[in-house]
Amino acid sequence: MLTRSRLMYVTLHVRDLAESRRFYEDVLGLRALDPDDTSVSYPVGHVILSLQSAPDSAVPLGDPDRSLTLALLVDDVQKTRATMEERGGRLQPTQTSRAGTMAEFYDPDGHWLSLYAVSEGAMGWPSGRKVEALREASAGHRKPGDDHQELLYVFLYVRDLHATEEFYQRMLGLVPMETNTCHRGVTSVADGVVKYDGGGVLLTTHHVGEGEHAALHKVATEGSKSVAFGFHTADLKASAAELSARGLTFGGEPVVSRIGATASFEDPGGYRYYLCEPSEETMAGPGGAEIRRILGADL
Repeated sequence: MLTRSRLMYVTLHVRDLAESRRFYEDVLGLRALDPDDTSVSYPVGHVILSLQSAPDSAVPLGDPDRSLTLALLVDDVQKTRATMEERGGRLQPTQTSRAGTMAEFYDPDGHWLSLYAVSEGAMGWPSGRKVEALREASAGHRKPGDDHQELLYVFLYVRDLHATEEFYQRMLGLVPMETNTCHRGVTSVADGVVKYDGGGVLLTTHHVGEGEHAALHKVATEGSKSVAFGFHTADLKASAAELSARGLTFGGEPVVSRIGATASFEDPGGYRYYLCEPSEETMAGPGGAEIRRILGADL
């Protein structure tokens, strides 16, 4: 089961790596890790965000991807927003709800992100304990000059709530940390928002109504092919065998590369995942140091 694995990797496909690097480093203020001609990674709190160059013909990019949101935990949305705008960033109007304050924006390839500051009331929710744990774990690892941002939420928009819960809870073995409804009306179902503890991030499935309802709120419920989420494992073969025994179907044989071994699968809505066992080469480099830091955090 994946309760013993951390959702540690988020991979975004991009068309122009240089342009994307300017956005993530110069506008968002992230620190590059292990860059090469086709990829670059960034530690974002307790998750490693990787950009992978992809030809236009291989992965559809460019239009806003409204199937999922990556929410970055910040101390002050307005302050972070002002800094990004000074650097050339463009953000949507700031919104406030009972959950907190947020400001949405897109990267050059249409990946949907958000700045998020938790409200005092939301800190009393079960997910508030995760926020506190992440903040405490990050306090000793901030580097001078870093803009402190923590990937707190991955929101996946789904239509079939029952099939989604069956997959994440029975198939993957994840346990809900918190369930509630949407504070912005994207779903009226009382338990339509389910938050799973992914280790360093809250993996959240967000129910959306039927076609017209989804269109009204401008969200899509089919998983993006330009984003993939990776669970770390120290033993890919054993983890894959355990999940296969629970009925999970993988998309072919494991793939072995310089960075490690991976095994891919999808959820019922088409959201892409993979198990990742990093190679010795990766673990010997800067990426390995970040992996060990994340694994060593008490979350």
